[in-house]
Amino acid sequence: MNVLVCGSRGCSDREAMFQELAKLPVGTTIIHGAARGADRMAGEIATELGLRVVACPADWARYGKAAGLIRNRQMLDEYKPQLVLAFVQDWANSRGTQHTVSLSQKRGIRTQVFCLGHNTNE
Repeated sequence: MNVLVCGSRGCSDREAMFQELAKLPVGTTIIHGAARGADRMAGEIATELGLRVVACPADWARYGKAAGLIRNRQMLDEYKPQLVLAFVQDWANSRGTQHTVSLSQKRGIRTQVFCLGHNTNE
């Protein structure tokens, strides 16, 4: 199972993320965008849990300001996740996370958003 994890750069609720990632089955691959905050935390937790991790950093030098959005689309295209987990602290200011959630929903991918300590299943 491929699971894409995205979220706020300021995300710091490690316990909430740990609880969600611990529910995933053995053999799950966690895909993330390698940004500070939720992405890197997901990679660290997944490693602790013995899950496979694929980091996909944005190519800022090549794509400039559009790099993050291009990377988000590429992760969905290349890894075809069955689930997207988004961890946000401030939904209104999480444009990259909003973009990933929007793309995943348009593709019919099961998407869960965890915002300010509560879960909103999208």
